[in-house]
Amino acid sequence: MDIDELMILAEKSRISIEKIDEDFYEKLKARIAELEEMKGKASEDEILRIEDEIRTLKKIQKKIFEARTGKIIRLAWAEVCNTESGVEGRENLIQVERDFLEKLKELILKFKELLLERRVEEEKIEEKDYVLLRIKQDIPEFQGVDGKTYKLRREDVVLVPKLNANSLIKSGIAEKIEVKR
Repeated sequence: MDIDELMILAEKSRISIEKIDEDFYEKLKARIAELEEMKGKASEDEILRIEDEIRTLKKIQKKIFEARTGKIIRLAWAEVCNTESGVEGRENLIQVERDFLEKLKELILKFKELLLERRVEEEKIEEKDYVLLRIKQDIPEFQGVDGKTYKLRREDVVLVPKLNANSLIKSGIAEKIEVKR
């Protein structure tokens, strides 16, 4: 692996996702391992040169990895949000990066559902989960199982979660209103 070519790739990677071989990272790791092995058999002067090359290769490896990973993250975010990513070269991803992109998109979607869409589901109230009541006496403020706070007065007519309604009916505080369709 030529250091000059790697430095050019690292620089270009700041701008777009450049084409690399599927085994790029493996080759780079193998070259570093080879240099580490050579270091054990080298003279003192050669050791300094080898250590310098190892340091340089590791820095370049890190820059390329960070640049490509950042772009993959932006691609995943843009695809989940249906926006433009501004990242060029998606077709140049190697297989392991494409797999990472797909897993990242799945993770972002699950996170989005957890924080946003779950709330939407909670707001989609089905009639069968609520009971229409007439309140017979004032009730101090209480929190329903639906997360809402209720403060009810005598003669109020209100939809209350079934679980809370059953308690109010059993205690004689409210009565169920039957609605015929």
